[in-house]
Amino acid sequence: MTGNIDVLGVEVDCLTAKEAMLQAMRFMENDSVDTIEILTMDALMNGREDMDWKKLVKKSGLVLPGEMEILKAADIHDRVMLKETENLTFLKLFIKYLQKNQKKVFLLAETQEALECAEEKIRRYNRGILITGRGVLASDGSGEENMINEINGTETDCIVSVLPSPYQERFIAGNKALLNIKVWLGCGAVVAGRLYGGKKALGRMRHFFRKILFSWRVGKEQ
Repeated sequence: MTGNIDVLGVEVDCLTAKEAMLQAMRFMENDSVDTIEILTMDALMNGREDMDWKKLVKKSGLVLPGEMEILKAADIHDRVMLKETENLTFLKLFIKYLQKNQKKVFLLAETQEALECAEEKIRRYNRGILITGRGVLASDGSGEENMINEINGTETDCIVSVLPSPYQERFIAGNKALLNIKVWLGCGAVVAGRLYGGKKALGRMRHFFRKILFSWRVGKEQ
């Protein structure tokens, strides 16, 4: 299934993991920088009134749902797509692709803790991935110039960002022309959510109430 859906005023690509991978692989062959964004319910709810953020997200080459509730909110009930979204199949396939093709990866986060957690999660998907750089970048924008120089010095192919929104989108939009990379993958909320939520009772309870709130908010906007 190929197309897009509108959820809380944000256009999200409705693709299978295979279709998304084909686009991502084409991005890796382009001369310009392409961006991939994986969104969560929280990101959509927090940004529902932020028109600047929505415009930045719209400029991404791929905008994918990171939770199956996003698809359900748009009345998408395809079993394959729901399962792939819930399992983060695209993210796992993309990490495997980067490892198999020996692409250089730079991890970017807001804190050292988030950086370490992100690397732990990514290495769970593929321990052989080539991480050639790691950086901590505060959301106040300080240190951006030095970080860009550090990234470019590693001859990075792909930045995996776990920076929070909306700073994540603002950073790549403002510095795209300065970065010598192929792909920017923004997956902060997805990775953080899976790491800190987990399968513990508190995490499941929080997720349950998030689903209720998200469904109510989408229904109210329609």
